[in-house]
Amino acid sequence: MKKYLIVFVACMGFASLHAQCIHNVVFSTDMGVGMATNTPEYTPFTWRVMGHYRATKHLSVGVGTGLSFYEKTLMPVFADAKLLIGKAHKLNPYIEYAVGYSFVLNRNANGGFYMNPAIGMRYSLSKDRAITFSVGYEQQSLERLKEYQNSLYMAQFAEKLDHASISFKVGFSY
Repeated sequence: MKKYLIVFVACMGFASLHAQCIHNVVFSTDMGVGMATNTPEYTPFTWRVMGHYRATKHLSVGVGTGLSFYEKTLMPVFADAKLLIGKAHKLNPYIEYAVGYSFVLNRNANGGFYMNPAIGMRYSLSKDRAITFSVGYEQQSLERLKEYQNSLYMAQFAEKLDHASISFKVGFSY
């Protein structure tokens, strides 16, 4: 519970920062939970921070990082593209695709592939601020060292895991 509180406080801290006004650059943060779709089943809690460059008024591309809490803590680093659908209104649908690599914050594990396509809604609070809601599919791979021992022998082996979940996220862009 303590780690969730720390992530929540950090997320709110990033959301309250007033960055220098950089033309066509948008910063955003989101957090969410997921429903596991594979075995082993772990319900992840995720938090991400992204910076996007607005290439057009509908397309933005950028990079991001964050934390994902499964049985191990993962830190994805990814490229992200977001496409707003339709004319600019107070409420706009969008599609988003993030792809990159997840690092594992544990010495007995290696990271792997990260992917998160999503669809969502963007609710504008003002010209520069918005709240986002999204549903997507998140996949993160990792390899960890496992041990097995009994009274006769001890063995170590590498176990490859693919965490997949349907993700539900709420975010803030500024």
